[in-house]
Order: sequence, then structure tokens, then C-alpha cells
Amino acid sequence: MTIPPELRAALLDPKAAIRNYFAQRVVYPYELPSIMRKHIYTGVMGSLYYNLMGGIIFVYFGTALGMTRFDWGMMSGISSFVLASQLLSAIITERLGRRKLIWFTAALFGRSLRIVGIIAALYLWRTGWPRPQLFLVAVIIVSNFFDAIAAPPWYSWLADIIPEHQQGHFWGRRSAWIAFSVVCVIVPAGVLMDWVPEQSKMNVAAGIFIFGGILGIIDCFIHGTLPEPALIAPQISAVRQRLLAPLLDKEFRPWLIFNFAWSFAVSLGGTLSSLHFLDNLELKRNFKGGAVVLNALPLIGSIFAGKWSGKLVDRIGTKPVLYWGHFFWATLPFFWLLATPGTAIALLAMSSLVGGTSSNAAATASNKIITRLPAPQDRAMYVAVSSVFGSIAGGIAAIIAGAVLKGFGDWKFPAGPWTLTGFTFLFVASLTLRFSTALVLLKRVKEPTPATSPAP
Repeated sequence: MTIPPELRAALLDPKAAIRNYFAQRVVYPYELPSIMRKHIYTGVMGSLYYNLMGGIIFVYFGTALGMTRFDWGMMSGISSFVLASQLLSAIITERLGRRKLIWFTAALFGRSLRIVGIIAALYLWRTGWPRPQLFLVAVIIVSNFFDAIAAPPWYSWLADIIPEHQQGHFWGRRSAWIAFSVVCVIVPAGVLMDWVPEQSKMNVAAGIFIFGGILGIIDCFIHGTLPEPALIAPQISAVRQRLLAPLLDKEFRPWLIFNFAWSFAVSLGGTLSSLHFLDNLELKRNFKGGAVVLNALPLIGSIFAGKWSGKLVDRIGTKPVLYWGHFFWATLPFFWLLATPGTAIALLAMSSLVGGTSSNAAATASNKIITRLPAPQDRAMYVAVSSVFGSIAGGIAAIIAGAVLKGFGDWKFPAGPWTLTGFTFLFVASLTLRFSTALVLLKRVKEPTPATSPAP
């Protein structure tokens, strides 16, 4: 058996191999096709990690451990608040200038902690440890903290190696491949959960989490082989001025206001909606159907939207795609309100297709706004501030949603084929706020100015 030269060199001099792995260098035009391909298949592995570690299987797992609706709201809310660590991440990124190193360290630790913590929570539950759900909540929050640290350097790194005039098309193509791959895995996972007897479901869920965790860790090592150009030093060095720059930027500020309002509206109705689907719409009796309508169909919608939305963003600009994407995305709670246990699969399928298509288009346009409105040296900070605005709004909404559901308790009011609950109030409020935000605030968002010359 012949050992590859790269592996042989790494074994002989591991310190040199680590230095080379994280070394910064120029990215040449002829490398772009292979870089984009690697970006896509590592994106597939990373997305499989998040989808297998979350979704309705994780909701089932956490609920079985003893998590209440209020616990879910608090976990979601605090997890959103810890995303404020992206500001710290942006500052460290600008100071050190080593985006790959910061991303790799934070992502690897966060993903490893999540999988170890989930398995440990299952062990504590099996051995009768009191309130193992609190341990799980703590682990997820800390893991989300490190995931947040990883985001700003990753986006800044992405924007520096993907030419601006290709970014929308590339992002759409990447999203389509990710969606297709996740569908091919998440549906069999749902089938497996339906197939095994009830007493084995927790162990099978843990096995799915382990598989997803391994994919996420492999993704870190492969994605880290992508080249990283040197980071341009920011012109303003004072931390306070760097933090305030996105807020004082008249072109970027309308996006921050919209992002805050939209994130609040979406989180108010969407964060805990899976609990409604599993309990009130009885999807916990049909994991296969739940995996299809809640995971697979949104991704199929993303496949359809991926390429054409990316091309539209590059061709006609971000504003039209941004507007129509958010407008259709706003309709989702309407389907949830109409759904009953007998119509859940059909109506959730419709909402997922609409949501997957529209949210993908909106995300493609949003990604170009937050990476192209600021100057290259300011991207990490602008991405962080934008994310923090959205996460704070989402965290507040999640805690409010959990408190509302706790206040309503087991209250139910029959109304024909429907049963009104605390979720009904949240969905109506979310629907109203989504449309109000899209119609009033989106028109103020600025269109990024094209670069004077295309990147090579």
C-alpha cells in the first residue's frame, strides 16, 4: 500500500503540516472550479450534520428527556442570545486576521461538544439522573455559542474566494445540491424512526445523532483544506468604532432594522411550531410523514429555487428577489392555522414547499446584501452585527412564545374541525407581523452597488 505524499509529510513533520494547513495564500482563478465543488460537498456534509442533529427527531428526543414547552422556549431564546458572541468573533477575526483558524477551532469544538453532550444526556436519562433535560439544554446552548463564533470568519472567508459576479449563482447551486442530499438522508431517517419499536426509538435517535456528528466533524477537516487569502486590515482600529460602524452606516442600517423585525416575527410563531406539529397534529405517530413534510419538502423547494434565484440575484439585483421571497415566506403560519390532524400532511406539505422555495430565494438575496454592502475589510463585523440583531430579536420572541404557551397551559377550545390553543394565538401574531414587516420595512433596504470590475 502506497502512502500519499501529503500524508507521509504530515506524519513525518506534524507541526509543519498544521502550519501549511492554516497558511494564508493567494487564490488563483484556475482554482475556482475545484474550490466551488469542494464548497458544495462540504456544505452538504455540514447541512446533514445540522439536519440530523435537529428537526423533529431532536424534538422527540428532548421531549422524551422531559423538556417542557417553556424549556424549549428558554433554550431557543438563550441560544439566540449567545449568538451575540459573533461580535467577539468579528473583533478577534479582525485582530488576528486568521479566519480559517478561528472558524475551524470554534466549529470543531462546538460540533464535538454537541454530539458528546447528547449521548451523555441519554446516559443520564437511562440511569435515572434527575432532570437530564437541563444538562441537554446547557450543552446545546454552549454548542450554539461556538457555532456562532464560527460564522463571521466563515462568511468573510467565503466572500473573499468567491467572485462577486458569481456569488448569487454559486450560492443557489450550492443550496440546491445541499437540499437534494439532505432529502436523500433525512427521509430514510424518519422511516427508520417509524419502523423501530417505541422502546428502541431513543437509541436509534442517538445513532442518527452520532452519524450526523461524524459527518459534521469530517466536514470541518475537509473544508479547512480550502485556501484562505490574507485578510485586509480594517481602516478603523478602535473596537467601539468598529462595533458602531454598521449601525451608523446609512446604507446598512435599514437592513438591520428589517432583520430585527423579521426575525422577531418568524421566531414568535416558528420556533416552537414543531411541538404543535408533533403533539396537536399528531406527527409523533408518523415520523416518516413528518420527515417528508417538515424536512424533505422545504429542501425540495430549495432545489427548485436554488439555481434560478441565484441567477436572478446576479441578473436583476437583490431587492426584487428579497421582496417576493419574504412575501411568500410570510404566508407559512396561515397553513399551520388551517391544519388539523386529518389535513396536517397535505397543508404542511404546501407550507413547506412555499417556505422552502421562498426562504431559499430570500436567503440568497440576503447573503449578498450582508457581504457586499460593506467594504471587504468590514465584512466580518457587518455579518456579526446583522446576525446579532436577528438573534436578539429571535431570542426575545422565543422566550415570549414559551411564556405564552406556559400561560395557556392545556387550554383548548373546539371550533369546528379545529382546536384553538396557545399556538393559535402565536401563529396569528406571527402572520400579522411577518406581512407588516415585509410590506413596510423591505422597501427601505439598499441595493448593493456592483463592483467596478468583476473579480477574476
